[in-house]
Amino acid sequence: MDIGRYTVLGPLGRGGMGRVLKVRHRALGRVMALKLLDPPDILVDLMGSDAVREAFLREARLMAGCDHRNIAPVWDLDEDRGRPFMVLEYLCMNVGALIGEAAVAEEATRPVPPRVALDFVRQALDGLGYLHGRGVVHLDMKPANLMLAADGTVRLIDLGLSRLRGEPWARPRGLKVGSPFYAAPEQEAKPETADGRADLFSVGVILHRLLTGLLPEGGIAPSPLFSRVWTDFFERALATGREARFGSAAEMRDALDVLEADLLARGDAGCVLHETGCSVMGSLRSEPVRTGVGGRPFAFLDGLFRPKEFHDAELEETADGWLDRCTGLVWGPVSPWPMTWDEGMAFVDRDAVAAEGWRMPTVEEAVSLLRPELELAEFCHRPFGDRYLWLWTADRRSYTSAWFVDVGGGAVLAQDRTCRFHVRLVRSV
Repeated sequence: MDIGRYTVLGPLGRGGMGRVLKVRHRALGRVMALKLLDPPDILVDLMGSDAVREAFLREARLMAGCDHRNIAPVWDLDEDRGRPFMVLEYLCMNVGALIGEAAVAEEATRPVPPRVALDFVRQALDGLGYLHGRGVVHLDMKPANLMLAADGTVRLIDLGLSRLRGEPWARPRGLKVGSPFYAAPEQEAKPETADGRADLFSVGVILHRLLTGLLPEGGIAPSPLFSRVWTDFFERALATGREARFGSAAEMRDALDVLEADLLARGDAGCVLHETGCSVMGSLRSEPVRTGVGGRPFAFLDGLFRPKEFHDAELEETADGWLDRCTGLVWGPVSPWPMTWDEGMAFVDRDAVAAEGWRMPTVEEAVSLLRPELELAEFCHRPFGDRYLWLWTADRRSYTSAWFVDVGGGAVLAQDRTCRFHVRLVRSV
């Protein structure tokens, strides 16, 4: 199927006003994301087809007019058989997928390390600061609308519900603005009056979820991480009255620096280096498999696809890599740039690489590199430096998707093989 100059490769998801498709530009060969206007009937009934079409075009023009690293760029706006579409950068991951946020938002999700959470939220606030400076209120901040590039760069998407300062805006009766659990209280009552502080409330919810895996529905969740400066932050960020919240994205961003300073001070003070001990002994599966898309193919992972037990050995540097004496594996360096799964496998097939026995690791082998979430003591364990990494494995989920390891969150996930993640090769001693 073709849409304009693009060939459709498959579905990516659905937004409020249309379908999002994975496409390839036929002349350039580049993979992109295409958002096609295809609104649900209820939205057409509430707004009218002309208003929905104009809102779609308005979103595309708003995003195309932005020039900021934390706002997703729009590269094209066109029409096919009477339906407009916009073309955006193809990004495989978003924060919602990263933490395992399901259709039932109240279910617990995977926490991410505190410094990673602060980094994601800091970038989101940078993007919001830019939008607010241009008079745009996003009004739908949530993890799924924070896209992630391979290097961990956050890009905001979905300005379909946004409000522009000075623009006449009337909510059709029955139309909800924002996402449940993330929308500020005033968005329920009078969304036409919501300002940038509504977005900052949503950012507060996002940070709480990233750190705890929980929504702050019953108040701030108990956590050893939350000293007084943290609870003060959340009380202000999640205040019911917007006058009590942070006044701007920049002010909220500055408050994150205080939180990180508290983290570092307590982490360094409590850092204890543990004796190496092998909890995984002997060889791990080295032959790749294709698991299929159903069920839970890896019994050693919990319901959120995290290891039930962790390997606890340090890597010893050798002439050509790092030896793990517990597993008998030698690990090569992390690739300096991300690549598709097929590019990673092609690299392994090169004569010089294959002759030395290097290969892509299986899920079991890659999981042996992960470390558990250790609260503040995590600062003692930085086996990958400061980069946020996703590492491909040799195991496929289907003909089009493969398994990878989320190093930052300590989980095993699957994605399309055309996604670009890092590669770390391994060989047996």
